[in-house]
Amino acid sequence: MKIGILTYYGDLNCGTNLQAYATLLAIRKAYPDDEVEIVPFHGFRARMMPYKTFSPVNIYHDIIRFKKYADFKRDKLCVIHDHTITEVAKALEFIASRKYDVIYVGADTLLELDRLPKGYDGISTYWLKDIKAKKILIAASSKNVDFDKLSKKQKEDLKIAANQFSHIGLRDRATLNLFNHLLEDYNRIKYVPDPTFTFDIDYSYIEKYLAQHNIHIPRKSVFIQFFGNDIWLNDAVAKLKRENYTIVTSRGISWSDIVLIDMSPLEQIGLYRYVDFVITHRFHDGVFSLKNHTPFLIYIKSTNEMIVNGESKHISLLKSFEIYPQAYLGECDSKKGLDDVLSRYKKLKDVFNESKIDDILQRNKMDYINFLESTKDK
Repeated sequence: MKIGILTYYGDLNCGTNLQAYATLLAIRKAYPDDEVEIVPFHGFRARMMPYKTFSPVNIYHDIIRFKKYADFKRDKLCVIHDHTITEVAKALEFIASRKYDVIYVGADTLLELDRLPKGYDGISTYWLKDIKAKKILIAASSKNVDFDKLSKKQKEDLKIAANQFSHIGLRDRATLNLFNHLLEDYNRIKYVPDPTFTFDIDYSYIEKYLAQHNIHIPRKSVFIQFFGNDIWLNDAVAKLKRENYTIVTSRGISWSDIVLIDMSPLEQIGLYRYVDFVITHRFHDGVFSLKNHTPFLIYIKSTNEMIVNGESKHISLLKSFEIYPQAYLGECDSKKGLDDVLSRYKKLKDVFNESKIDDILQRNKMDYINFLESTKDK
């Protein structure tokens, strides 16, 4: 058989690339005698922008990062000639032309509708409406799609597309809620954890990276992932430094003590075990922190990422590990704003039970593998 994996990959996001890699490894293991590939398609242009900086040193390391991610796409994801097709009909035609017997759709938020062509009243290519193949959703997420806010045509198209999948494996509660509006048989819906839970970390990559750069990360340090306009962090960082924390970042900024711009995905996933805790807005940073037994605080940039019942992929992750609300800082643009970092971190440490986390990590890994096995033709 020829098996395609339709997923996000190829930009400069560590989590996006590692979830694609984990999916590829898991499906290849499940189908050792078949041809398995990532569908070489993007429904929008991958984000390949350097960090905003005027430092020649940072720009130099940005160039190295670009190369490492390009190498990862070629060597690990085995994608060489990929195509960006923004017109939905042409994109579906391209996917159909590759004549897959089975297409797995997932993971990440590829069922979102944020990036449709302007003025297009329909759904994205990633829903594979009317594509002739066995189609399976595996740990898929729709991000912030709110059924009640869709057009009549979009609702109709989504219902048709959703019911064409032979198996429905969804990654978060927000997406489960959406599919309750779409499916004729709700019992078909299964919760399937993110594929990165199946990924075993090889720490040799980060060990080699730190040694080559002669970098020592003190145990009392915090790794912070942030947006360039996150002004709220200035006060938070000042408080952390008064408590003698070393600030580690993956982009250059004046208050960072250790800047690691040029990490590859396989280097970054091992970094989390070196720090005391993590502050981030990224879902996969949360997964990687958990896999490294490192507490993390997660915030949401905009309330637009939430849906009507107050759910998001971030909150779903925290609830599944029983660290909500302790690990949740809030939404940047809400009236309340974000919680105090240090006080929230102290509350998180009270409930951060490594033994319980290990049990849930193992269960998530097996849930993913068992669902994958259940999708194979007997």
